[in-house]
Formats: sequence, C-alpha cells, structure tokens
Amino acid sequence: MGFARRDWDTQDFGQVVYQAVKEHCRTPFRQENWDRLAEGFRFVPGSFDDEQAFARLAETLDKLDAERGTGGNHAFYLAIPPKAFPVVSEQLHKSGLARPQSGRWSRVVIEKPFGHDLDSARELNRAVNAVFPEESVFRIDHYLGKETVQNILALRFANQFWDPIWNAHYVDHVQITMAEDIGLGGRAGYYDGIGAARDVIQNHLMQLLALTAMEEPVSFKPSALQAEKSRCSRQLGLPSRSTRPAAVGNTRPAGRAGKSGGSARRGRFRRGLHHRDVRRDHSGGRHPPLGRCALLSTHRKAAGPQGD
Repeated sequence: MGFARRDWDTQDFGQVVYQAVKEHCRTPFRQENWDRLAEGFRFVPGSFDDEQAFARLAETLDKLDAERGTGGNHAFYLAIPPKAFPVVSEQLHKSGLARPQSGRWSRVVIEKPFGHDLDSARELNRAVNAVFPEESVFRIDHYLGKETVQNILALRFANQFWDPIWNAHYVDHVQITMAEDIGLGGRAGYYDGIGAARDVIQNHLMQLLALTAMEEPVSFKPSALQAEKSRCSRQLGLPSRSTRPAAVGNTRPAGRAGKSGGSARRGRFRRGLHHRDVRRDHSGGRHPPLGRCALLSTHRKAAGPQGD
C-alpha cells in the first residue's frame, strides 16, 4: 500500500516497485511470484494534511484486509521529512488506523533523520508517542541491516581468533571510513540543510563505533544490545593530545577527485555543488559540507583504559 502526494494510480505505483525489485532483488526474479505479490498493491494519493485522503486510506486498507486475509495488522513506514511526523501521526490517529484493536497491531517505522538536534528529536518523540505506544515505534538505521555490519558481532564475540585480541593490548586505534561512490544526485537541497554530521555520523557511524568498541552484552536480545551500546557511547570523549596529529594525518577532505570501480570520478560531486537547492556562501560560492572527521576516545575495556 502506497500513500503520497504524487498523482499516481495503483499501476504507476506498481511499476516503480517492480523496477526497484528487479534491480535490487538478491535472489533470481520470478515473474509468477511477482504477479501474486502485485495483486495486493494499492495506492492512495493525498497530502499529509488531507483528512479525507487518510479516510480513503483507511477504507482501502479495510477492503484489502478482507480480500487478502491479512488480519488488520499494519506497519506504517514513514519515508517522509521529519517535520511531517507529527501531522502524519495525528492523521493516522484521527482516521483510526493507529488505534490498537483486539488481536491486531499497528506499528510505525521511522528512519533518520529524526529531528535536527536533541530538543527537536524529543519533540518528535512526544508527538509520535502521543499516538503510538513506545513498543509500537521502530526507529531504524538501515546501516544495521547490511550484512557486513551484522557480521561484526559474530566476528567479535563468536570467533575464537579475534575475541581474545580485540583489546587495547593489541589494538592501537580503529579508523572507520565511510567512502561513498555516489554523488549528491537529487539530494543536494536535503544535504545542504542536514549536512554530513547529521546525515551519517550521529547515526550510521556512531552505530558502527559502538559495535566496534562495546563490551560483550549479557545476551544478544535487542534490549541487551541497546543497553551495551548506550553504555559504550556514554564513555566516549576527546582523544589525548598525543594521538590527535596521527589521526588527523590520516584524513582528507571529501567531495574531491577520487575513484569508483577503478574509474576516475570528478564531476559527480561537482554537479551536486551547482544544484539549484545548494545555498551560496557570502562569496557566492557553493560549499555544502560533503565530509566530516570525528576523533573520539573510549575508556571501555574493548579499546583499553587509555586507548583511542
């Protein structure tokens, strides 16, 4: 089920999904399986502040539940700007879609960015929790779904070779590099307002840092992992003066010439810099922050009492 301001019908929506699945599916594409799946597609056009559109959404979902036997369980994936979270949550409440019913569940999935600072994130939390109970809210970081990231836990705590030496006695420091091979594309305006720190450091890279530096959790249940990662994050601080020059010497600006797949890449970033949505500075140039470097120290055992 799709809902957006686009002037689409169900066929248009299905074509977009079809192209995405064909391009990114990890198993061989089978047309017969796709045909069965596509029978359940629906699309409802409407704006976020349109109560009638959400009423149509609720009506369409009821019909779909009856036709497909899905039992009325709904997960709402909010791929929308953060400023729209409160109004969409309220519309889901008014239309009855967010109200729990006996034997059914309604959940909401939210991706980053979630606010632009701590205060705005807390405000968004209050708006969402006014409609959905906390156990029905799923704030996700899609980086954690990557196979390599998921394998970090197994590499660290289930590997008899690495586990004994993953500590400050053998590890001097850890560098986490996020090297993208794509340009800004159509996200220039978004990126100019959000910036690299909010876009990738405080979510993706902090998650990787926590998985790398945390101690072994008491279990691998979500609550135990969350508790250990939070404990690790609270132990972060600035590195000692002696380690800063070495760390800085291993960084370089982003958004400059590089290679991808063995081929030189120069124009992709530069095209983003000239996008109409990128703000100009006082000199008339356009310089959105395409890269950031953070130097942090942790006093957890995984990095050692004085490890950086």
